[in-house]
Amino acid sequence: MDETIALWIRELRRFNPRLHLVGPAMLEGIEGELQAMLPLLGSIREPEIADLGSGSGLPAIPYKVLHPQAKVFLIERSVRKCTFLRHAVETLGLSGVEIISQDPLYADHPGFGAVLARSFSPISTLEKVCTRILRNEGRLYYLFTGKPPALGAGFRLDGTTSNDVQAHRVSLAVFTRLP
Repeated sequence: MDETIALWIRELRRFNPRLHLVGPAMLEGIEGELQAMLPLLGSIREPEIADLGSGSGLPAIPYKVLHPQAKVFLIERSVRKCTFLRHAVETLGLSGVEIISQDPLYADHPGFGAVLARSFSPISTLEKVCTRILRNEGRLYYLFTGKPPALGAGFRLDGTTSNDVQAHRVSLAVFTRLP
């Protein structure tokens, strides 16, 4: 595994007991989850992308490591989690990363061309958030286990792909926001 990603995992483990960035099961299986997720993130080729509910930095930080030239926006409503994100970005020496400390339901942004999300909570607000911050014809890349989110008529599902590594299965659904 890439040394930058390994350092991020170490920092995640160090800060998780205080900040509750990820659940215990996710923390225990983070390496396997990443092994399944990295090829999916590698297939995304967006020069600018926003991560909804960045929390621990997953999947945005691994995306940034894979695509160092990309501009990445980390959108997180929890001030405590933003503190961790700032620490992680600084510790990893990442550039081209902007942390937006706002609830994405109320963020005032002119619109992103691409949005990345994983386990967005509550899932019932995903469509509303994406309608608010994603430009027309913009893409939503949603990483999930289980079933993909059901979005309304304002979004078209372009496809899904999955990757299995050991006991970990991660899928990527790609949606386009319709005008």
